[in-house]
Amino acid sequence: MKSLPPDYAQGLFGKNFYGPAEVEQAFGTSAGPVPHVPFDQSTLRSAAESGLLLILRQPALGGSPFVLERAIASHEDLFDARFLRQVGYQLKDEWGILLEPVAKTETPRPGWALVSRSTLPATRNRSYHEQTKILENWGKPWNCSGLEVGRRLAAEIVYDCILVFRSRGERLLEREWDWSATATVDGGYVNVGGFGPKGMQIFSYSAAVRHSWLGVCPQIRGCLEGE
Repeated sequence: MKSLPPDYAQGLFGKNFYGPAEVEQAFGTSAGPVPHVPFDQSTLRSAAESGLLLILRQPALGGSPFVLERAIASHEDLFDARFLRQVGYQLKDEWGILLEPVAKTETPRPGWALVSRSTLPATRNRSYHEQTKILENWGKPWNCSGLEVGRRLAAEIVYDCILVFRSRGERLLEREWDWSATATVDGGYVNVGGFGPKGMQIFSYSAAVRHSWLGVCPQIRGCLEGE
C-alpha cells in the first residue's frame, strides 16, 4: 500500500488530525521521527468523511516508554483516583489497574491509526465475544483493502484520550467505556471511559459482562507500522 505524507492527511482531517505538533503539545516532548501515513488516498478520504480521527502514536515519549503507570503519574489530574487501586469488582475483592503487571509493560503500537471517536452503538450491551463478532463484520470493507481492524490496547485508549484532551480540550469517552484488547492476570479485559471532570475510569470485566455504555471504539491500522 502506498504511504502518504502527514501534511496531505492533515489537509483532509483538519481538527481530527493528531500529528507531531499535537503530540508535543499534549505530552510536552517531541514526537520523534514521524513516519508516512500508511493509508492510500481513497482510504483516508473515506475515513475523514466518516469522522474518524487520525492519530500518531509513539510507544515511548521523552525517552521513557508510555505505559499506564507512567501516564497516570504524569497526568494525575486526568484519572479518577478512586478506581486506580484496590477498588474490587465482581471477581476479586481487591483490584486496580496499578496492581496489574500490564500497567508497567504495555505500550501503544507505533505509527498512525484511524480511530472512532465513539463506541459503535451495536457493540453496547453485548458480551466481549459478541462485540468482537460485530467488530469483525464492521471491519470487512476495510479488511478488503488490506487493513487491520480491531480493538485498541488499554495503553492506546489512554494515550488517545490524553492526546485529544491536552491538545484540543475534548474529552473522549466522557459517558461511555471502550473495552480494550488488554487482558488482566485473571482473564478479564480492561476498559477505559467515564472521562468526566473527575478523570478517566479504568476497570476490568470478565468477558460475559455487558452494560449499555460499554462498547468498542474500532481502530484501523495499516501494514507499515514497523512492529
